Amino acid sequence: MECKLISRYSPLLVLFLASLITAQTVSDVLQPNYDDPSNSLKIFDIAKPLTLGCNITKAGDYELSWTKDGENVSEIESLKDRYTILQKERKFIINRALDSDAGTYTCSVRALNASRTFNVIGNVLVKFESTEIGKTNMVEGEPLTLHCVAYGTNPKITWIIGNTTLSTGTEHVQLEEDERGVENARLTISSVTLADYTDYTCQAENNATSITGKPAQVTMTVRIRGKYAALYVFLGIIAEVVVLCGIILICERRRNKTEVEESDSDNTPDQLKNGHNGNASELRQRKS
Repeated sequence: MECKLISRYSPLLVLFLASLITAQTVSDVLQPNYDDPSNSLKIFDIAKPLTLGCNITKAGDYELSWTKDGENVSEIESLKDRYTILQKERKFIINRALDSDAGTYTCSVRALNASRTFNVIGNVLVKFESTEIGKTNMVEGEPLTLHCVAYGTNPKITWIIGNTTLSTGTEHVQLEEDERGVENARLTISSVTLADYTDYTCQAENNATSITGKPAQVTMTVRIRGKYAALYVFLGIIAEVVVLCGIILICERRRNKTEVEESDSDNTPDQLKNGHNGNASELRQRKS
């Protein structure tokens, strides 16, 4: 009975084992340059070259073809004049990778019925939309809006305010997605207080940063002045002017007083005597 069953299913067993051997052979024929082989992951940096390699281990002159999301790369308009295929080196190179170049790429050898797939993702890159990068000056009570522009594949943004990390909004701080659909990209405070004077850090992560261990960050220092700070400065200037004018008046009075005293001291007894004698001789001349 057992022999009959074995003989009955032996053709199926042979086909199953043959398919396993074939699959293993096909898998070994192509060797992609994955960054994370367990997830077939390839990571690229935006504005830098993206190189996909697919080495053919079997001897022979085989042609390697490339597709993105199931479409031949030569037919994709967004890749036109931006990529190079090196047949001898078995490489596909995008000269200057863009955010939109993420996707599923496949290298194939039809003659061997072999193909391997790349899950290509862009590393995250962040920057503030504000032109005043590094710091911003505000007055107490004004609204604050910070827009963290994130590039890369599916970025996830968190905010670090001072020493506090926020992944969701609070009653005082609102976090919203931007027009590109990136969650938590926009931070808003309707009315800032002096306590909001601190550093604001936008941090973005995705599947690429889980491999590299380097999330993208950008920091801005927000400086808050008191509501009446300008008034205090104005009053201080007025006080300085008043004090200066007072000092000038005192100096002028002292100078005038000194001049008067000096003029009085110039009338000495000899001068008075000479003046008296001069007057007497003048009288005698008139009489004569």
